[in-house]
Amino acid sequence: MKILLIFLAYVTLVYCAKAKKQILDQEVIDGYEFRYSPDSSDLGLIESNSHYVDAAPVIAVAASGHRSSHLVQPGYSVGGPLASIARGAADQAKTQLNQQPSAAGQAAYVAKNTLAQAAAQSAATAAAALAGKQIIVMGLEQQSRDAYVAVDGEKQQLQQAQRAAAAAKNAAQQAMHQVQVITTALNAAQATVEHATQAASEAAAELAAQTTMVGQAKARAETIAEQLAAARLDFETTQAAAQKAANAAQTAQSNAAAAAAHAAQTAAATAAANHQASLHDDESFGLVNALPLDTYDYKSFHL
Repeated sequence: MKILLIFLAYVTLVYCAKAKKQILDQEVIDGYEFRYSPDSSDLGLIESNSHYVDAAPVIAVAASGHRSSHLVQPGYSVGGPLASIARGAADQAKTQLNQQPSAAGQAAYVAKNTLAQAAAQSAATAAAALAGKQIIVMGLEQQSRDAYVAVDGEKQQLQQAQRAAAAAKNAAQQAMHQVQVITTALNAAQATVEHATQAASEAAAELAAQTTMVGQAKARAETIAEQLAAARLDFETTQAAAQKAANAAQTAQSNAAAAAAHAAQTAAATAAANHQASLHDDESFGLVNALPLDTYDYKSFHL
């Protein structure tokens, strides 16, 4: 429980740092002036709205002999809100990836770089949720192994109680036979019968107690097995969401790097053309000769 509380506090700090960084990045973006082409009225920076699904309650199964029949669903185990956080982070990363193609020129570089950082932060949040879910699964697996070991121990004690009860029953039968055959030792035989009967009663009581303990141990093992199944399902769901978020973040970073490289290449080509024009003042160049052949077309650029 302490580990889970520490992990939830860590996720909260990460989310707060992410929100603060998005505010700073938005202030940096507001410092730029962007020019839009007449045909690209829909281009621009899109503010990313990050939201997460409310944490689903964790359903605890009572340790009793009655088992409730219900399907195991993602987000309804111990630490279930982590799966919701991972899914929200994956959706946010996908949304930010889809927003990148709407940027152009320097605006495309700044916007995509900002969205790439936000996507990386979302991937980190999903990875943290995955790590927390893995810790919970490992703990439940250990509890499951301990519960089955306890069941085996109770079974061994039950077998010992059964052997003791059988031995006590045989002793009582032998004592009764001695009472019938040896009349001269009636007092001694009667004492033996009473002792054997008491031992048989105590053995029967111990047998009943051990039977009850075995039932309780089995009920606990079944409860932990159900929790383990729910946690494993959430772990698989969280792992898939974290992988999607990581892929989206990697794609966003690649797109931002490609936009920056293309802008640098265009600037270098323009500078080279201007330098060549200054060396040959006696030659006349048109506007076509001053531009690089591979002019960047923002409309035809697709990620």
